[in-house]
Formats: sequence, structure tokens, C-alpha cells
Amino acid sequence: MNDTTTYRTTGLRRCLRAAAAALRLAAAVAFAALFGVLPAGCTKELTETPPSRRPLVVYMALDNDLRGEFSSRLAALRAGWCPGMELWVYADTPSGATLGRMESTSGGAELRTVESYGAENSASGATLERVLRTVWERSPATGYGLLFFSHATGWLPEGGLQAPLVSRSIGLDQGSEMSLDAFVSAIPSGMPLDYVIFEACLMAGAEVALALAGHTDWVLASSAEVVEPGFRPLYAENLALLTDGGRPVEEQLAAFGQRYMAHVRTLSGTGCSATLSLIRTSSMPALAEAVRRVTRGFADEEGRDTPPAGLQHFDRPGAYGDRPAAARFYDLEAYVEACLADPDAEAAFRGALADAVVWRDATERFLGGDGSPYKGFDIGRHSGLTLYVPRGEFPALNETYRRTAWWRATRGSGTETFRL
Repeated sequence: MNDTTTYRTTGLRRCLRAAAAALRLAAAVAFAALFGVLPAGCTKELTETPPSRRPLVVYMALDNDLRGEFSSRLAALRAGWCPGMELWVYADTPSGATLGRMESTSGGAELRTVESYGAENSASGATLERVLRTVWERSPATGYGLLFFSHATGWLPEGGLQAPLVSRSIGLDQGSEMSLDAFVSAIPSGMPLDYVIFEACLMAGAEVALALAGHTDWVLASSAEVVEPGFRPLYAENLALLTDGGRPVEEQLAAFGQRYMAHVRTLSGTGCSATLSLIRTSSMPALAEAVRRVTRGFADEEGRDTPPAGLQHFDRPGAYGDRPAAARFYDLEAYVEACLADPDAEAAFRGALADAVVWRDATERFLGGDGSPYKGFDIGRHSGLTLYVPRGEFPALNETYRRTAWWRATRGSGTETFRL
């Protein structure tokens, strides 16, 4: 989360599946626009006929400079909740951590505390796993959703920005960070986690989506930073899209994303800055294989790359106190086009990309665009997935990257297997 301003079968089967998903999404959005059937807020339809349950876990790691977000986010969640929804909220602030469940009272929706944990590290895989297991055990269901709110820097390891005060990995608790491996391992084996929404910066990485394949079906995330106030303005009217188990998950998540982008476009100045994409994680292994076949990279004998000047990136080098100031999050499609080795494989790559990223959107510029005092950038390309390109300035980061599943699948022997 960025508070700078007051701020993933081949062939015919895959093509048919991608086309079917696109048609479903288009039909859902068109039908919603005409008849308003996609739920928004606590409507009469929902109160009289509660939707099929999909418990939503909102996980807020706030023992950092986002601590002031708790009250306003809880208020927005209360405003968006209605009977029939199942909403669990974990929040860790400097005063301690609690897990609560939203319930109806005479005074309206209230968060009833289920567990109090005191001071603990919310940027810990063990803590996240305990929270998910608690909800799974106390509220059995056929599917769950997870909305993760905190700071983040995608796949980067702890200290990955080479400036520990601003590095965030996935979640930040005082000086502690959660690695991508720890986050993935925290999802209990067998838990039917339908989706993960990252209300956190830089999480729409190919590295992240591939790592989550087999652990959750869908990821809704941003290639760039998430500008404050993030998704909070949507909570009051759109929680039903995240908690109704009676409609296809991808349609609901795409509708949520579309409403967020529509809201962002009503803002002015640097507030009109956003990227968002919906990623099918089961398609990520095929996409990784397509990338391996189609690219030659710019690698030297040490495996380092020199990205060409002007390659679309989604971070703001130097804006975080990071040194050296060089991009770490490049657009996947732009990278593949720049290092195309086998033009005959290009169609397979584009088909795999379309199967993995079923919806995406971005504003024309981010935080003022190229040349802005916020080190913003223009957005000329947005495939919905980013990737890191190893380069000489980051030897330690490169070494860590070679241990990721994405590196092994795209630069290794191609024999990497995934649990789906």
C-alpha cells in the first residue's frame, strides 16, 4: 500500500476456455448495466434471500504507518455488511491483534471479537495460517475469499529494495516482513480458497501468481502501487461481490475491479492512478512454459539482463529511498516482445497470457506520469502481469530470484512441476 500522497491443456482447449471466460464476463457486465443484478451493498434481494455463503477474511497487517487506517476501514466494512454475508476481520495494530466476525445487533452491524492475541507479528506466515485455519474450522464452507491489506513489494525478499526502512515484501510489522514463500505456505492445505485480493502494492507479479497456483484459483492485484485510500471507498456498496458464493467468482471479481477503476477515474490529479488485473492461477504454469519457449532474454554469461531503455515498468525507482535507483517490476508482455526469440511461438504466448489474465485495466499515467515530482510514469503498456529482470546492479536479489518457481520454470530446465 502506498501512502506517499494524502496515496496468471494448451491449444484448442485453452483458447475455448479463455473465450468462454471472456464471454461470461462481457455478458455479466452488460446484464448488470441493464438490469442491476450484480449485488451492491445490502439490497432488498440480499436481505430477503441471503446469498450462498463465501466467507471473506479481511486480513489487515497494520502494525506500521498504516495504523490510522483501521477505524475508517472498519467503518466502511460495517456499512457494506448485511445479513447473509459472512465477514471475518483480523487486524493487528500497535495496541494488539484481534480476529472478529461481523454480526447484526440492535445498533446495526458490529464486529464481535472471536479471538484476542495481544501483541504479535502479523507479517508472519504462522499468524496468517492460524487466522485462516480458525475461520475454516469455525465456519465450514465450500469456498473462501481473502482480502490482504498492508504494505507489500511483490515477490521481493525481506530487504529486497536494499533499503530496509522501506522494503515491505508481503506485509510489514515493525521491522518484520513476510516472504512470498511464507505467504503461500500459510494457506492451509485443502482449504478451498477461491481468491486472494491484494490491497497492497506491486502484487500482480508473474512470480506471485505462479507461486499461488494450486493454493488459490484467482488473484486480483495491482502491477503498480495501490494509491490511498485503495479499495476502501468500494466496501460500503460492493461487499456482496466478494461474499456471494452463488455466482461465478471471476465475474464478481471483475465487476469489483471495474467499479474500482471507474471510481479512480472520477478522481483528479495524482489520485487518478491505478492498475488492476484478475489472474487465473491455474493458467500460470502454461504461461511460464510459453515464456520459456518464446524468449531468449538479454542475458549475459552470468544470467544478468540489460532491459532496453523505455521498457514499461510499474515501480518508481528512487522514490522509496532505494539504491541503486533501477526498476524491478517490468511489464511481462512488453518484456517478451523485446526479447522475442521464436516468432512462431508468439501466438502460443499470447493465447497463454489471455488465458491467465482474464481482465485488466489501468489509468493512462501513474502519480502524474513521466517527469512528475513523485517519480511517476506514463502507462503505455499494461498486460496485467509484471516480472523482475535480473540485472547487474542487484547481485543478491538475482541470487534470490534464481530460487523462485518462476525462474526455474522460465530459465531452468522446464521440468518444474506444480500442484494444481
